[in-house]
Amino acid sequence: MDVTSQNPAPSVAEILRVIAEGTADVTGKAFFEALVRNLAVVLRARYAWLGELLPGHERVRVLAHYADGRPGDWSEFDIAGTPCEQVLCGETKCYRSGVGELFPVDRNLFRQMGVDSYMAIPIKSPQGEVLGNLAVMNDRPILGDERDYSIFQIFAARAGVELQRQRAEEALHSSEQRLAGILTSALDAIITVDADLRVVMFNPAAERIFRCAADAAAGRPLSGLLDAGLLVAIRKFIRDGAAQCQFWLPQDAKAQRANGEIFAVDGSMASSRQDGRPLYTVILRDVEERRRAERELARLGGENEALRRALAAESAGVRALGESAPMRALEELVAAVGRADTTVLIQGETGTGKELVAQSIHARSPRAGRLLVKMNCAALPAELIESELFGHERGAFTGATAQRKGRFELANGGSLFLDEVGELTAAAQAKLLRVLQEQQFERVGGSETVQVDVRVIAATNRDLGAMVREGAFRADLYYRLAVFPVAVPPLRERGEDIVLLARHFLAGWARKLGKTLADFTPESRAQMLRYPWPGNVRELQNVVERSAILARTPDVKLVDRAIESATVVQPVMVEPPAACEPDDTASDDERDHITRALAACNWVVEGPHGAAACLGVGASTLRYRIKKLAIRRHGRA
Repeated sequence: MDVTSQNPAPSVAEILRVIAEGTADVTGKAFFEALVRNLAVVLRARYAWLGELLPGHERVRVLAHYADGRPGDWSEFDIAGTPCEQVLCGETKCYRSGVGELFPVDRNLFRQMGVDSYMAIPIKSPQGEVLGNLAVMNDRPILGDERDYSIFQIFAARAGVELQRQRAEEALHSSEQRLAGILTSALDAIITVDADLRVVMFNPAAERIFRCAADAAAGRPLSGLLDAGLLVAIRKFIRDGAAQCQFWLPQDAKAQRANGEIFAVDGSMASSRQDGRPLYTVILRDVEERRRAERELARLGGENEALRRALAAESAGVRALGESAPMRALEELVAAVGRADTTVLIQGETGTGKELVAQSIHARSPRAGRLLVKMNCAALPAELIESELFGHERGAFTGATAQRKGRFELANGGSLFLDEVGELTAAAQAKLLRVLQEQQFERVGGSETVQVDVRVIAATNRDLGAMVREGAFRADLYYRLAVFPVAVPPLRERGEDIVLLARHFLAGWARKLGKTLADFTPESRAQMLRYPWPGNVRELQNVVERSAILARTPDVKLVDRAIESATVVQPVMVEPPAACEPDDTASDDERDHITRALAACNWVVEGPHGAAACLGVGASTLRYRIKKLAIRRHGRA
């Protein structure tokens, strides 16, 4: 029963009675609505609300709102910059007048409502955690005296208990939902039985494994699902229940599907109590199904690693190839052949990045989701190459204590990268030719034919054509491998890429070493452009690594005796300004030299990192030479 505004101020005992009577039979939203209504009546306030602090502590959700004799319709609001912010930090606040100015966003609304005063108290858990706030507003001053404070404390304490109860109920419901989700999605059969070993719960995995619907299994004796030996172990576990609460099923445990099929299982059993009665939960796994899953998991793990490598090649390595015309042409070839299933022969000098090209071809192919298996034919003794490629049977040779799969079997469904293919023995060449023709082979020491589906990508730094003419390499294998030849240009033919690649490697080493390495000095960039790089990109990587390790300033100087002593290219010729028409008789070497320097400096002419500084000439002189030689950037002046 509500206390009306005509009654004299109620005592604490009356207030407690009001709360008890107004909230005795309700919970949740109805409880909070009754609480704020009675709070407003007791304090003779026109407005009251109860809010819950949301995660993040930036907004409040209004759980109940009493507005001038009727329920309000507030939902959520931001607390930043309002008195509520201080309340939700644990303070009790009372503003006897002028409160509308303290809610800047709702100032006009409060004026329309006639609100002038405000009092609020934090709602706390028994542990002191702030759960929300309880507030009243009025059109006349609120006293905020000791009596008002006591009333607020009483209501806030009751609100805190109900808020905690509601949160606990929500947590329980969420926990039950998670448990139900676990039981539903579990891959293991989960069967709960009572003391008479009759099925109480049968999850979806149990339905699948036992080929039996849950409705048909409910109330059924466990003896219809498990063999006699396993039932003896379970009954013993129940008899010894006081001494243990869980046990693992015997290794030779057997179960029986609804169609009568017997199958091996493993798992465990645990005891519990619900509503005072004992329950027993059996968790079973189909052993053969588990083994199949383990094999598939191992396969997927390998594929996952291959995908990570392919992604790294696609997202980082491929772009690191370069921006020069030869590399753009190469990338077009890679994109074209990647979509096909053709055998590819990658040719190029040592260190040009042939393996990176192979990764890129595989990453762009329909086989990208499967393994790219790699083998360096030059890194193995001749007598082991066949075993590595095709595998071997147990006892095939000394030390072959078990059957071993070769690279072709591992790459089944994917691609096989054979680096330095020119190093294969004559016997291995013959077997490789057969695999390319028929996609089948026998392991070393075996007679069983193994069928595979593998795309071969080969690479070599040798002239296979010359080796064919000399009789060192089979002609028929050469033509099988060279269906689509791809030539990787040496670094000395990729002038625009040299500094670009060096900066790419330098940035990587700056991260690894934790150093600030901004760029190479102009002198070092000039050295890069005139050095022939016989070791190609691999040599460039090594030089940058050494220089980064020894660098003492952000401007890095190349540290390599061979580069420092390399023959210096003739400097740019300086001529007095004259006509600006293109000079058709200008040296091609000079034009190429300037173009490479401009590309290395991102076509910036002047400044500490510009091409003029790199070439050791003035900026005006370089601009004159650019104009005279009609040098253009990708078709632009």
